[in-house]
Amino acid sequence: MAHLELPPPGLEVGDLSGAGTVFRNRAFVLLWTAQVLSQLASNMVLAGLMATVVTATGSNTANAVLILTFLVPAVAFSAIAGVLVERSDARLIMLASNLLRGGGIVLFLVVGTNVGLILVINLLVSTVTAVFVPAELTAIPRLVGRRQLMAANSTFVLTVNATFAIGFGLLGPLLLTTAGVNAVYVVVAVMFGLAALAIVPLPKVPPEVHREIGGVEAGRALRSVVDQLQEGIGFVRAHRHIAWSLAYLGIAASLIAVMGAIGPGFATDILRLRPQDFFFVMGPAGIGAVMGILFLNAYGRDLPRRLLIDGGLVAMGVTLIGLALVKPITVVLAPAFAPIEATLPEALSPIISLIALVVVITITAGVEYAFVAIPAQTALQEDLPVAVRGRIFGILNTLLSVAAFLPVIVAPVAADLLNIVFPGAGIAVVMGILGLVTLWVGIASWRRNAAAGLHAGRPTDLATTEGPPSHDQ
Repeated sequence: MAHLELPPPGLEVGDLSGAGTVFRNRAFVLLWTAQVLSQLASNMVLAGLMATVVTATGSNTANAVLILTFLVPAVAFSAIAGVLVERSDARLIMLASNLLRGGGIVLFLVVGTNVGLILVINLLVSTVTAVFVPAELTAIPRLVGRRQLMAANSTFVLTVNATFAIGFGLLGPLLLTTAGVNAVYVVVAVMFGLAALAIVPLPKVPPEVHREIGGVEAGRALRSVVDQLQEGIGFVRAHRHIAWSLAYLGIAASLIAVMGAIGPGFATDILRLRPQDFFFVMGPAGIGAVMGILFLNAYGRDLPRRLLIDGGLVAMGVTLIGLALVKPITVVLAPAFAPIEATLPEALSPIISLIALVVVITITAGVEYAFVAIPAQTALQEDLPVAVRGRIFGILNTLLSVAAFLPVIVAPVAADLLNIVFPGAGIAVVMGILGLVTLWVGIASWRRNAAAGLHAGRPTDLATTEGPPSHDQ
């Protein structure tokens, strides 16, 4: 959700040409089926856990800590996971990971609303996921031919966004609302079991390194992460156009992470709904992101990337401000909705106008997110030298995850503190501040890039002509 996974080197996100061919590859279909099931399951359980934690604590901060239990393992255990995948059969790792995650989900049925145990269990499940992801990425190029690799990777990236929208925004909250949180856990555990079954028929994906894993290898891996982080930071500092693309990605990832962290609070404080109804915020946003990716795939190839990014940032700032003002806006529009509300059941009439407005705004936010993240990510892929692309991609992915930690914690804590002084206003104020900051950044970036002529350049020219404008521009 908050963690933006950069695709493997050489992939232009959204390029689905050849997808029909790759779906004739039985091994790929099985792997993709496992991905769909496991991604849907992960996003559905996230919806259930967020609603449970906010209901039990009434705290946005507790929800932020829950999200960090999803994010931290991806960074903290990436090195060990890489060593394990190199020395093991990736197929067996994926099979065991899905079974372990299914078993971990069953434990949520036992602990109920004990938030402490929920956080511990989820941290363990997310640690297993941190091992599953590199195994899955390792398997893709071995199960499909080189000519199918781009279509395969593009399909996987699009699936990540689509399953987020469907699982986190629709199926999870829908099942939560109609059948309860325990039903979510049971269905998710079954889905992980089915994902494991999809892995069983796959051919072996043998290890690349035939050595046992010991303390020495683990220590080297951890030291290697520190060294590579330093290398990645140094590389970014030396290549300013890379730094700008990374900054845009970091902004987009942080904003979507914060929206997820304060989503249940938005549902309760602004929409006056239950915490599980936060899907009115995140569900449409996920759908909008998929719509944005499809639009860019069809029409965005000939548009300058900096123009798309700057337009997305400015529009996202306006959208966040709109979310902050949604409650007073509905008060002003209430007389126009009065005839409609009079014909609805009493439980729905006070909120129908809010729901309609929020859905429209958050769909727009998802499209804007895609307009910022996808061009910036594609620019990174094109700008990075082939010799260091794979290594630097992994480090940049880690840096993006770390960058998302701070706003995910600060925004919900600030909302809780503001609610003490101004009850019910914390979420709106935080959302408004985020919108103003994003709008300011977008306008400043627009002016710099327009002055440098980057809004008129062709996308393919960015690798050689793009860079941050000097201060006198």
